Amino acid sequence: MALIDTHTHLNFPEFRQDMETVIERAFTQGVVMLVNVGTDLTTSQESVNLAHRYREIYTTVGVHPHYADNFSSVAEQIRNLARSQKVVAIGEIGLDYFRSISSHDNQLVAFRAQLNLAVQVEKPVVLHCRDAYTEVLSVLEQEYLPRLNGRLPGVIHSFAAGPTYVQKFLKLGFYIGLNNLITYPKNDSLQEAVKIIPLERIIIETDCPYLPPWQLKGQRSEPVHVAEVAKQIAELKGLPIKQVEDTTTMNARHIFHLPVDA
Repeated sequence: MALIDTHTHLNFPEFRQDMETVIERAFTQGVVMLVNVGTDLTTSQESVNLAHRYREIYTTVGVHPHYADNFSSVAEQIRNLARSQKVVAIGEIGLDYFRSISSHDNQLVAFRAQLNLAVQVEKPVVLHCRDAYTEVLSVLEQEYLPRLNGRLPGVIHSFAAGPTYVQKFLKLGFYIGLNNLITYPKNDSLQEAVKIIPLERIIIETDCPYLPPWQLKGQRSEPVHVAEVAKQIAELKGLPIKQVEDTTTMNARHIFHLPVDA
């Protein structure tokens, strides 16, 4: 087994007491690489620092829509971090109209600015989207995709919608980030979407410390739980688990330009 967890938050408070232990547990149980994801200036800087401590950890930098009200005050620092060694994407960025912690206007400003940054630094994006799929797709089609000059656009992280929206993102060239939401029995629409996504367009993630496997609901998620995502994809698609492991790992290396020798 050689898996890549493409979306972790190891510098969040839930890991403050045992982060190193959690990382080593993942590496000794088949996880070969991690992508740790920034959500604001502090976590982006911490994530860059973490990536420089571990050869197998890479990072993204960005301002999550929850923190978009403060984007203007940190935009330049995020821009500087984006050029750091081991930063493989801009994210997580996007729109969240489910909780609307930041105003919709400010979310759109931050989203557009960070899409522009991704174009400038020639790195893919990691998208966050809740209850805003139509608007996210509109912004991407009008303001981002025409500027890529053939480069891969990025990943829709923690995809949670059904077949209709997944087909739209696939058509636009995005990879689909799946996590342990697919292990939850009542997520019928999401599970149906998984069945139609080409395996060559799937990457796997945990979003830890959030979204543990269904059987561990209520507990902290860890990178090691990415294996449960691969297992559920194999079951839903009727594929050998090794094929899922090998292909999703190759996909992660491709979209994020990760080295093959780590």
